Amino acid sequence: MEDNERQAQPEPERRGQDDVLKQRIEAAYQCNSAPVAPPAAASPPAVGQGQDPRVTHGVLLLKAAGVASVDLVAHRDTWEWLTALAVDHDHFRTPPSVEDVKEGRVQTVLSGRSLIGLLIKLWDTRHSATPLEADWALATTIYNRIAADLTGVDGEGRSIRIVLDDGLPHTDND
Repeated sequence: MEDNERQAQPEPERRGQDDVLKQRIEAAYQCNSAPVAPPAAASPPAVGQGQDPRVTHGVLLLKAAGVASVDLVAHRDTWEWLTALAVDHDHFRTPPSVEDVKEGRVQTVLSGRSLIGLLIKLWDTRHSATPLEADWALATTIYNRIAADLTGVDGEGRSIRIVLDDGLPHTDND
């Protein structure tokens, strides 16, 4: 729903819709029944088919909220794009250090709070960017990768490592 449509709704009606959405997200998160990987299509699924993408996104945000930190590995150019995209979000914090690793890649650590800000900006960009353009491709690919890596988060204390590099095989040492 666009902002001007949302603003045109009476406040109690919008608040009621927001409350219903929050309840659906929290129920999906608590039941762990919501798939975290976002649907391929940006449009809502047909009635009875699949999960509301807003619920899936909400579950992903709740998973990120429970994470202390994630290791992120990406090419320096990709990291610079991500930083420029998310820097104006209230919850994104630029990490104190970004380490050069190898072959133009960098590694950094993001807090769960910063990850939430980044996910929100990626979500907004993938839905507002022109299809088949660079911002859309980057936002969609990175959002999907983060979603896939957060799928297995289960409170068992394992480190979360997000590698944005399909050019090299993934190993435990990436």
